Amino acid sequence: MKRIIRPTAEEDAAITKAAMADPDCIPFTDEEWEAVKHTVVRGRNKLSDQKVSKLSNFPNLTLGGD
Repeated sequence: MKRIIRPTAEEDAAITKAAMADPDCIPFTDEEWEAVKHTVVRGRNKLSDQKVSKLSNFPNLTLGGD
């Protein structure tokens, strides 16, 4: 089992400062995070969400034949 190692206050401040300096990756504000927090899911997709075989895009393609 993997352990989550939380950053120290100094490390967290450095990470936040670096993230705020990147205009393409600004962290969520507390209000934004509260609005989306319930939609965040850890782990793999549900079975029904898995990708479909690419062969379904080619209905006239036959496998193995002439």
